[in-house]
Amino acid sequence: MTFTPMIPGTGLIGWQVLQSTMDDQRRAFNSSAEIQRADDYFRENIGAVDTPEDLVNDRRLLSVALSAFGLGDKIDSKYLVQRILSEEVDAEGALATSLNDGRFTALANAFDFEKTTTFRTQEDGFADAILASYEANVLADLEIALNAPEYAGNPEAAEMFRQQVEANIEMERNYFEENIASVTSPKDLLDDRELKLVTLKAFGLEDRAGSVSLLGRVLAEGAGDTDALANVLGDEKLIALADAFSFDKSVATSKLQDSGFSDKIAEEYRWKRFEDAVTDVDPAIGAALQFQRSIPELSASGVSEDTKWFNVLGSTTMRDVFETALNLPNGFAQIDIDKQLEMIKEKAQSRYGIKQFSDLENAGVLNRVIHGYLLQEQLSQTAGMRSQQVALTLMRSISASQAQTPR
Repeated sequence: MTFTPMIPGTGLIGWQVLQSTMDDQRRAFNSSAEIQRADDYFRENIGAVDTPEDLVNDRRLLSVALSAFGLGDKIDSKYLVQRILSEEVDAEGALATSLNDGRFTALANAFDFEKTTTFRTQEDGFADAILASYEANVLADLEIALNAPEYAGNPEAAEMFRQQVEANIEMERNYFEENIASVTSPKDLLDDRELKLVTLKAFGLEDRAGSVSLLGRVLAEGAGDTDALANVLGDEKLIALADAFSFDKSVATSKLQDSGFSDKIAEEYRWKRFEDAVTDVDPAIGAALQFQRSIPELSASGVSEDTKWFNVLGSTTMRDVFETALNLPNGFAQIDIDKQLEMIKEKAQSRYGIKQFSDLENAGVLNRVIHGYLLQEQLSQTAGMRSQQVALTLMRSISASQAQTPR
């Protein structure tokens, strides 16, 4: 059974209690059996998903994915979800954008199934060990050269030679670091004279410089298979070279296999489920919590000022919070959208001093909007209760009067 958030009181009182106990309540909620099972399953299995069809055919994975974007009620709309995930979001007529619901666009952007191939050469720090070995081998050769009669009795020439070698090392280092990430095949490496020479020197294979075909095959086959040429030849230097570059292990993957992808989606899932649980206890506080998280994310996005406000108008929750906090008229949503944009910006500035959307990144400004929303909600609920009480009183009076009327 999922943990139910504790919110003793409505409106601002309930909100303030939730804010002060948020960390503890979220920990308890995330530790509940239902959330933990869903979280664990998603992390363990999402990396094996290669296509939109794979995702929609695994209901447990799909549930987490959709819930993370507030689309949990679309769990049975498999065709819709699969089509959205199969199309390019920016393509003309893409379903995700034509639905005018930012949740679908966010889902499609997050679950990008386009495959890219990553190579060992593109990993952070790949060049470090190779350059360290290259420099050590070059300096070892330098010391041997300096002990030769030509330099042993000529300190000035020896020093000039040392400086030249060290300068060359620095140039080769810079070139290697700047260009090695562009190497995605054995041919790329062997066609670049500078990269090739540094690499062969690092592995002590300078004598193989002319054996381009052999080096190409060694690099292509890697060192994982006993039948690979490097292993057949039994040359430890060639084996080390093949293993370092591991071109044979380069595979095409999508964003779903990236480290951190499952963490990000699982965290969004836990947040959305917690917000839903809060909404079940108190809808107004649930809306305020969603607003508190959504606005800073929207503000930090790279879209234009007006686009951010259009996003607000296109979101049920953000629109409701702003409309209520700004006390906008009931027919506000029915007027021309450009006029809505003008009015909401004007009201936000006059009531809360919001001159630009980024002002909402200030916690004080954001809290004032949330407090305004909760106060207005509480007032409307109170007014509704009073109206009911008045109606009940009138009905009782009428019934009493009818009972006293002589027949």
